[in-house]
Amino acid sequence: MLAETLASIAAQTVKVPIEVIVCDDLGMPETRAAVERYAPRPFFYSANPSTLGAVANWNRCLRMARGQWVMVLHEDDALYPWYFECILPRLRPGITAVCTMTSRGPKAPKVDRPPKFPPVEVYPPRHFLKSSMTPFPGVLVRRDVALRLGGFDENWGPVADYEFWYRLGCAGKVEVVRAVGAFYRVAHGQWTESVWGRMLKLTHLLRLKIAAEQFPENPRASRWLARFFTSRNARCYAQRFEERPRTLLRCLSLGRIPLAKAPSGWVWQAFRFVSVVIPSPGRRPHPSTGYRKLASATTTTTLAWSLQGGAPSPRGSGSGPLLGFRAPRRGLRPAIAAAGRRAPVRGPAGSAPDRPCDLVSRPAA
Repeated sequence: MLAETLASIAAQTVKVPIEVIVCDDLGMPETRAAVERYAPRPFFYSANPSTLGAVANWNRCLRMARGQWVMVLHEDDALYPWYFECILPRLRPGITAVCTMTSRGPKAPKVDRPPKFPPVEVYPPRHFLKSSMTPFPGVLVRRDVALRLGGFDENWGPVADYEFWYRLGCAGKVEVVRAVGAFYRVAHGQWTESVWGRMLKLTHLLRLKIAAEQFPENPRASRWLARFFTSRNARCYAQRFEERPRTLLRCLSLGRIPLAKAPSGWVWQAFRFVSVVIPSPGRRPHPSTGYRKLASATTTTTLAWSLQGGAPSPRGSGSGPLLGFRAPRRGLRPAIAAAGRRAPVRGPAGSAPDRPCDLVSRPAA
């Protein structure tokens, strides 16, 4: 799958100087071989000195990237050829993250090429009460802001990306290009299949946190929204999985709140309207959240635009190779960093942890 990810980067219609570095947390020879096939292109391989795990591997990608912009892209996800074409015009001061829409499935579906200037909309912090603006692939973030915020918080585990996108939205403006530019693979053996119960619980806790921070004057209404959207998530999990853990049953019980059977589309549109009408408390997260900061000794002053992919293994938690791209000579200097996902959890709880693999940008010469 890593080979497909690398090929999707090499096939971009907008040719910009790029650098791709694969940081391998698995130490698999297949990963190195997939990267070396692109020689003499600036695709580089780097093995992690020790197993980092998924979220820590994403943070390593952020630190090793050399560009002003960085992306995390898992080894089994991909970009459509026009991704750069859609994203590059949106990179400017004041923007903390830009993303495209994504397609989903076991394999990338054929998608019509978007118009030259696709519509763009701002995704404010309040909208994260429903969900993040997009799944993982296709999100390009300012590296300096990402490091200042402390990167991905490992405490949030499988929803560390969702929580990180929210903090980025609080730190500045997040834009969504209304065109499909990335592919998110959904297949058997994904990391989410083994941790979906914890993911459901953490997602609800994050929604309650966002409700408290973004609607401090309307706690009852915002908590109702958090419960409504979580109950809908729980119904989807109940249809997909046979297990009935306590977390799922508790979240399904949220479906007994008033108006729980209202069409979710109507609730979402009403919520968007209310978000505009009710004054915002500000963009910054609550100071008591205690976000972890990356150690200053591990940060780097070099810039990169990096993209991350992973070893050719079943979709896992997110440690894999990283790809870096240098920006055009004019304008902002982006770099894309990509990190792959860890292989799915094997064996019962307490067994040996998985060994993930990530892509990272090459250190400056």
